[in-house]
Amino acid sequence: MANLAGLYGAGRSLPYTKSVNRIMKQQQVIKFLSETSSNRRDSLSLSNKAKSFSKESIAALIDKNANVSREELSYYFEHYNDGRAILDAINFGTNVSCGYNPAFKDYGVMCFDYNGSSQVVPNYAVPKINANSLPGIHAENNCLVLKNKSYYAWTTSNGSRYAWAVNNGMIGYARSESMLAENNGTNYKSEMRKASGILAALAQGESLWDVLHSRKEVLATCEKVGITPGFFSIDAGAGKHTYILQESGAVINVDNNIARWNNINWIGSGYKEGDTFSIYGNEYAIDSSGHIHVSVDDTFTSTEVKYPKRTM
Repeated sequence: MANLAGLYGAGRSLPYTKSVNRIMKQQQVIKFLSETSSNRRDSLSLSNKAKSFSKESIAALIDKNANVSREELSYYFEHYNDGRAILDAINFGTNVSCGYNPAFKDYGVMCFDYNGSSQVVPNYAVPKINANSLPGIHAENNCLVLKNKSYYAWTTSNGSRYAWAVNNGMIGYARSESMLAENNGTNYKSEMRKASGILAALAQGESLWDVLHSRKEVLATCEKVGITPGFFSIDAGAGKHTYILQESGAVINVDNNIARWNNINWIGSGYKEGDTFSIYGNEYAIDSSGHIHVSVDDTFTSTEVKYPKRTM
């Protein structure tokens, strides 16, 4: 600063000195960016608007507005030539958040954890997913199978398609898209939120509660993905889960029922060895330990459950 004082004069105002400091810091950062990334950043497949941002913009990001360090941008610099890697880090990462501000989005950032460290990617550098190129979400023979850590398209009631992500049983609007959405008040957000909540709960083996999802909404969502009343299963990276969808929209958790029936000591509940239960079209006899043994892998032909008569 002694050289700066000699050049600009010791009597300069404090705001002016801060401005000089900011310029110097930005110049240092630009030098660092040039040494780190050369010209490769321009080859990232982004919108024309994103490509127009200069290194001065990132320098300002590091300098002041987002208080971001070089280390926190290391993932971005290492992967900006790989848009899929950036998207996957955001959509399938942990502790993901967005410093989005409509009045200041040029310098907003997406934050996430990677290998134990906090990382950021500038909002404008997050690639846009082309939902029209993605497969839809649809069941085959009442079995909905979605590849884990993959992208699918969801079509809303108005015919618009949006990118959804599947991550260990979580199914819903891709975070790289939803966190940067500018119109949060539109109907499609509520519509997708409901469908996402229903499918994600089923994909994680959870029971659906009427207080959260009406039976009408459940029936409509299942119908939308090709699930009809009767037995159905869903596997989206958190294991296969089996249910029964009733005409009313009620959903019976078959996995939970089977686990409960297998755990009960039926002899202690008033039955005797050899008594036979008819469960989903199959017969299961009580063994000497007082238990029946139903498997989720059994082939079921009926949704009915019939208990034997008690001996006492």
